[in-house]
Formats: sequence, structure tokens, C-alpha cells
Amino acid sequence: MTTDWERISMPAMRHIVFLAVSAATAIASVTHYLLVEVTWTVPGLALDDSWIHLQYARTVYGGHPWEYSPGYPSTGSTSPLWSLLLSVLFLFTRDPTGLVAGVYVLAAVLYVVCAYLVALCVWQLTESMTASILAPVAFVTIPKNTWLMLSGMETPLFMCLLLLALYLFGRDVSRSMGGATVLGIVMGLTFLARPEGILLVLVCCPLYGLMSLRQGQPLLRTVLSLLLVCCSALATVLPWVLHCLSVTGRPLPATFYAKSHPVLPFEVAVWNFWWFVFLVEMPFLSVGMVLGAITLVRGRPYVWWMASWMTVVYRLLFPYISLINNTRYLVPVFGLYLVCAVTGSALVARRAVAWVLGHASIGSPGFVARHRAITCLIIVGVIIVPSTPLYMTQADYYGNSVKNVNDMQVTIGRWLAMNTPPDAVLAVHDAGALRFFSNRTVIDVAGLVTPDMVFLNLTVRQRLEYVRDHGCEYFVFFNELMGPYMPFIGRAVTVLYTVHLDDNVICGRDTMSVYFVNWSVVVL
Repeated sequence: MTTDWERISMPAMRHIVFLAVSAATAIASVTHYLLVEVTWTVPGLALDDSWIHLQYARTVYGGHPWEYSPGYPSTGSTSPLWSLLLSVLFLFTRDPTGLVAGVYVLAAVLYVVCAYLVALCVWQLTESMTASILAPVAFVTIPKNTWLMLSGMETPLFMCLLLLALYLFGRDVSRSMGGATVLGIVMGLTFLARPEGILLVLVCCPLYGLMSLRQGQPLLRTVLSLLLVCCSALATVLPWVLHCLSVTGRPLPATFYAKSHPVLPFEVAVWNFWWFVFLVEMPFLSVGMVLGAITLVRGRPYVWWMASWMTVVYRLLFPYISLINNTRYLVPVFGLYLVCAVTGSALVARRAVAWVLGHASIGSPGFVARHRAITCLIIVGVIIVPSTPLYMTQADYYGNSVKNVNDMQVTIGRWLAMNTPPDAVLAVHDAGALRFFSNRTVIDVAGLVTPDMVFLNLTVRQRLEYVRDHGCEYFVFFNELMGPYMPFIGRAVTVLYTVHLDDNVICGRDTMSVYFVNWSVVVL
């Protein structure tokens, strides 16, 4: 006679339980954050960059994709796949409130899928129902996770595809031609969701080859499988790479080059400080880093390997950038370490019980009961409980962030729509809501959506000449960032509109203004 627990471990029931737990926890968290949000402000998005994705989605729907401003092709989308997905929302509504609601729905669905994939990854590595059921709960309570999932950014899509690719690696699906093709396509889609997805090819494919050879797979078969995986991935990303090459002559989005620069000592110091804070506030990171190495012995170290390499790459290339906007770049890394922490906890608990009771007891009712109890104790006590206070704090941070963007960028964007000519050209530093709501042509001096600002290496004077020659008479900047330009155009500048935030937690500066420049009195 099988027990209830054994029946629930059967494949069909197991998936139903994982999905049910994932849906319950993710939807409960989304509901919690949205209820907190409406105590702060009207529904909106927590980052100005989120409106960049919606603007690109609008160009896709309008039939002129990737022209951020009419007639100006751009490679500024770090997640073309997310913009393509968001473009579906325009089939139902063009109202900003309706679009925001659609983003929430998409994010919630993808959040559920992410939590479900976390459960599958843990089961794949441990075959522990206790750990696998608790994993989605722990995943949702990661501080900043729900904040970022609901921010309007591409994170839920990226995490879904990343976890799916790592799960497929663990299942050795590339050993068949069909499986290799599917894995390659998923890896390509992960890159199209975020450029960091390229690490799947660079670090996980070589590791997969080594693990396959270690398990006795013939060398030729391993090489051919990996070639098929890589070719499928390349075929998936090729259209976007060709678009980038045709616009800028470079294969990656302009945003990558805009944010790339030699790492400065103060950036490393900031990275070191905040990682010390992270390790104190979120103990599961340390647990995941250390215990995740156990998966090397089990021959499926892909989650731990990817988390480790993403951390290394961010530290070497983007130690400061990765920390901005509520550490939005690092939250997926936290999620992978969470999987490692839960997995490692279950495996250590199993070995501890076997050592106490003797290996001959493995599988006995006493062994199983003790293993469940210790696994539950570690995961709840070391992973979930310590994360809960910061998870709660982040709910208010989310509401405050949405309020900031609504009060500043969205408000100014609406003002521009009402108070500037339809053919006005705006020089902007935040390029999201200002473009979306004003529906005016913009020149992004930060270079995220205006490639020339990155690749022409313009001086301050040359930037002014550039925007003047493109018919721009309006600057929409954080006040402090106008400083370098004022010696050249100060006497020709009029401040038309200003927004100041007293409770700013997410915008780049507290004050943003609309400036009008009378070029007739400017000599450059």
C-alpha cells in the first residue's frame, strides 16, 4: 500500500502540487504588493526604463519596430523579446492604465511559472518533496524579487527562460537532435530577454560537455550535440544581431555599450560594501554559494555554475551599474543562489540523517520523517524567515517607487504632450515615460535609445551642436545634469516646468525640469 506522501510524489500529482504552491505564493505576493501600491499612488510602473519597453512595444504594434522616435532606428532595447510580448497588449488597449494592468497580468503569470520552475529544479537535484514544495515559497520571499517582477521590466520573462534552460541542461535533453534544438532555441530566447543570457553558451555549454564526457558519453556525440545547441541558439538570435549590426555596426544593444566603461576603484568599493550587506541580510546567499557546490558531485551543477559566473561577470564589468535601481540586475542571481541554497539544505539534511541513523536506514519511515523535519527546519529557519522582514519593507519601497515615477516622469510627459508643439524634439536623460506620454521625438543624451550619443564620442559642445542640428529646442533633465551645458547655453535657457520629489527613492535625482533653449542667441 502506498502512502499519501508517495502518491503525491507520483509525476502527475507532483506537478499539480508544485504548480498549485507556486501559483498560491506568487499570486498572494503580487496581490500584497499591489494593495500596498494603491495606498501610495495610482497604478504605474516602478522604473522609468519600464516605459522604454512599452514604447518599443508600441512601435512593434504600429508597424515600425525599433524606431524609438519616428525615422530613427534604435538598438536600445535590452529585451526585444519582452517588447514583442508587450506589443500584444496593444491589441486590447492603448490606454496607459490598461497597459499597466496588462503588464501586471503578464508579470504575475510569468512569476508563477518562475516559481514552478524553481520547484522543478530543486526536485531534479534532490527528489525531495519537502524541499521542492518550500522552494517556491522561499523564491517569492526573496527581498526585491516581487518588486522587480512587478516593475514592468523584463525580469519575469528572463528568469523563466533562464530557469527553463538550466532545467533542460539538467535533464540532458541535448542528447537527442530534437532536445538539442529545443535547448538551443530556449538559450537564444534567453539572450533576447537579456544579453546576460549569452553566458548559457559561454559557460554552461562547456560545462555540459565536460559532464557528458565524465558520464561516459562519446566525444563525437557530445561535440555534435553542443554544435547543434549553439547553431540553434545562433539562428534564434541572428535577426536581432543583424538589426544591431545594420544600425550601429555592433552586435549587442546600444545599452550595453552605453553602460560599459573601465571599472573604477570606487565602484569596486561600493560593490564590496553592498555585498557585505546582502550576505548579512540574506543568509541564503552564503548557503547557496557554499552548498551549491555539492551539485558538482551530483553531475548537475548548472544552476550554481550560472549563478557564480553571473556574479563574476557583474563584478568584473558592471560592479556599480548592477547595483542601481534596487539592484535589479542582481535579483536573478539571488534567485539562482536561492535554488542552490534549498537544494544544498536538502542534500546536507539527507547526509546528516544518514550519518546519525546509518546508511542502511535510508528509505525507512524513520529516515524519511527525520529528513523532512530537518530539511523543513533549515529552509524555513535559515532561508525564509530571515528574508521576510526585508520582503515586507520592499512592498512599501515598491509603492514609493511607482509614486516617484508617476509624480516625475509621467507627470512631465503628460505636461509636454499638452504644452509643446507636436513636432517638438526633446533632449532627455530619462527616455521612458517622457517619450511614451509626450509622443514627441526624443534624443537620449545618455545613449540608451540614441546610438549616436554612444558611438560618436561627442564632447559637451558637440552634443549641443548635435541636438541643435536635429531641431531640438527642449531639454528635459535632472537639474544637476544641466550643469555641463549651462556655460554654453545658460543665457538662452528658460525653465518652463519643474517637478521636485520630497520622497524620492528610485529616480536619478530629486528634481527634473523642462528647459527651453533659444538657439538664436547661442554661439557654439
